Amino acid sequence: MSYQKIMTTAVVFALGLSVGIQAAAYTPGTYDGTAAGKNGDVTLHVEFDEDEITGITADHEEDGVGSSAIDTLISQTLSEQGIPADTISGATISSKACISALRDAVSQAGGNPDELTVQSGDTSAEPVEYVTEADIVVIGGGAAGMTAAVTASEAGASVVLLEKNSILGGNTPAAANGVNAADSQVQLADAQYQEAQASVEGLEELQSQNELARGGLVKAFAENSGEVIDWLADMGVEFEVDIQQDDRNPVQNYYMLKAMAGGSTGITLTKAVQSALEASNVDYYLNMRAAELVQDENGKVIGVKAVDANGEEITFNGKAVLIATGGFGHNQELLAQANPALANATTDEIAPTTGDGLIMAQAVGAKAVDLDCIQTFPVVMEGYGMVTPNKLPGGFGVNAVIVNNEAQRFTAEGFEIPDAILAQPDGEAYMIFREDQISDDMQNIINAGYVASADTAAELGEALGLDGEALQASVDTYNEDVADGTDDAFGKEGALPLEGTLYGFKYGVGAHYFMGGILINEKTQVLDENENPIEGLYAAGEVTGGFHGSQRIDGSGIGDSFTFGRIAGREMAEATAE
Repeated sequence: MSYQKIMTTAVVFALGLSVGIQAAAYTPGTYDGTAAGKNGDVTLHVEFDEDEITGITADHEEDGVGSSAIDTLISQTLSEQGIPADTISGATISSKACISALRDAVSQAGGNPDELTVQSGDTSAEPVEYVTEADIVVIGGGAAGMTAAVTASEAGASVVLLEKNSILGGNTPAAANGVNAADSQVQLADAQYQEAQASVEGLEELQSQNELARGGLVKAFAENSGEVIDWLADMGVEFEVDIQQDDRNPVQNYYMLKAMAGGSTGITLTKAVQSALEASNVDYYLNMRAAELVQDENGKVIGVKAVDANGEEITFNGKAVLIATGGFGHNQELLAQANPALANATTDEIAPTTGDGLIMAQAVGAKAVDLDCIQTFPVVMEGYGMVTPNKLPGGFGVNAVIVNNEAQRFTAEGFEIPDAILAQPDGEAYMIFREDQISDDMQNIINAGYVASADTAAELGEALGLDGEALQASVDTYNEDVADGTDDAFGKEGALPLEGTLYGFKYGVGAHYFMGGILINEKTQVLDENENPIEGLYAAGEVTGGFHGSQRIDGSGIGDSFTFGRIAGREMAEATAE
């Protein structure tokens, strides 16, 4: 296990921290620095003696990746006695809040935050002595990669895990609902589950609704899902059965489990498996970007060429390699190529997903399926990310006006209008709303600086980068139209005029989940164009295709990652055992 080594070297490179920041003179005491985060204020209680920062504790409501980012930045600050200059990918808002709060506290203590800020590109730390030989090399530190690594290590295999971000977790902390499984111990003991006569076969039937879903993968998922829940429960995760009717599913889902101790199931499970990874014998390296698969003369995959934050190329050799790199929401070119209808889409993925694993696998002959099957999220705000319905003003945005980048209204306002937005110039939309329609969650977004406001529509338009006169004309026309309570232009019900101080933000449709990807078999072996296994190469999680078909069943995305990650760990450990 290489956690301490990572924290003091590899992460240091990525965020530009250096060794030996000159000590500053402080007025001893504890000072509170506060800044607006994603979910409210982030407050740091920073303790100083005359020469250094001696302790930092945090109060905040940031979730998942944001919380991890704050922990990482605090650790780096204490270790290096300098304020990080760079934010952490996937947690920009939380990172900025933490850094601003640090600067605030340093100023109060009499220090100069500018002099203590460590700029990007400083690589004066000693290089890491990497472990480059292992039975198994895992690419990606989300749910699938961490689960596979821990499972293989438990079975006695030596494992190295490479994660290109500066924190672990991938997109898993963003999973907002629960996880699907069948016949776990907690389910078998639940009266509702028993009364429903739920079973492994029932989960298989639920998951098989889509004709593109491959039966062998669905069966493997259903048969192994319960054991994964038991494994996580043994780590201390407390699950509860949450039978529900998801509007996207034609039949009731008897297989949903939730674990809300961390705030959401995704966050809870991420913390559990990350703790298991940190306690294991797995050597893992952050800020390590996998670039190319290595093959022997017979085509067997025997390693990975990777690049660390210093730009140094390192080859990690193994008997088996697992790709668990997620989707490709942050690769606009690949997104448009896979599904031209999403050429103007953005993404709400919190991990830096650029399709690296897919590209590397295809370079060695892997088959990809269903790449055009991409689930979207209707409201993704530039710089902020996903804006869930509870955060939107006036009931899912209904009591707002939505215009395109020409300041023209184009549809009846609402949440589920992604096709209409994607059809607009550059796929851009702007939501304009009244002050009395602001929810508490939207107020947090406003406090964080991601929403403009003005006394008139014309002024708001200018603040948003639109033609102010055109926006004023659109708002005036709308107000005249709905004065009698009806929306003659688009038929929206309960329309309210836009009056008083107005607020607005730019947003787009986000690529949310990737059903397609690298084709695997039930053992998670990567298949070539003839659907034969590529020796030594495995894949699990969102990078793969064939399991979901064209539509993800709610709860099976996160279930996919943990279950096939668990299968991959077992299969690779067995295949590489001497």
